[in-house]
Amino acid sequence: MKYSIQEHYQKLARQYDDFWGNSSDFIEFLSKKIIENLQLKSTDNLVDLGCGTGIFSKGIASQIKLENKIICVDPSDKMLSKIPKNSSYQPLVQDAVEFANEPGKYDKILIKEMIHHIDDKERLLQGLFDRLNEQGILLIILLPPTIEYPLFQQALSVYESVQPNYNDLVNIFEKIGFKTKVNFVEYAVSIPKENYFNMVKNRYMSLLSRFNDQELKQGLIEMTEKYASLSNLEFCDRFVFLLGQK
Repeated sequence: MKYSIQEHYQKLARQYDDFWGNSSDFIEFLSKKIIENLQLKSTDNLVDLGCGTGIFSKGIASQIKLENKIICVDPSDKMLSKIPKNSSYQPLVQDAVEFANEPGKYDKILIKEMIHHIDDKERLLQGLFDRLNEQGILLIILLPPTIEYPLFQQALSVYESVQPNYNDLVNIFEKIGFKTKVNFVEYAVSIPKENYFNMVKNRYMSLLSRFNDQELKQGLIEMTEKYASLSNLEFCDRFVFLLGQK
């Protein structure tokens, strides 16, 4: 199976929100952390870059009333179609690097678990630096170099080989001229095993689109054996919050 991130998200769009249907506490928790780290004010112009179905745009909008529409940018029109058509959001079908290198100014920019899809990270980040107003803040949320997810071993190994290290991003931030800060956020996950296995089967993480159907089937067999005695899976979801202020 050829690895295509665009195709992955187009396929995933229909059921993506269903995966998070029982995770309202998690979305509320992380949205609150995003608001705090971005120092979000009601008057801010906010961009959610690589927003997917807008899960966190919606989470933010439920906690703070913004005077301006949240600019929800994603290359997948099918993912964007899940965002409510109202005055709170402005969906924009566009590649992140293209968006970063167009005119326009914003106060706050959020990138959540998308930076690993970008080849030319410095070009993206330089463009976003230029698009921020004075004192503007860019928040990149990414997973750490290793994770404790209850996945099959090959998936965890591939993850470690492709996941960007946040320290490398810190170096790019500082080279560009951002005042940089790193925070770590943890969330204790508890999920029914059947639900999580279904998410893996449907490749809820883009990482899983790197495996063909047979490889994924074998991975699920390995997981079934490993977690045979459990009906609920519990693990710590850790996030790196990388902040750059102009």
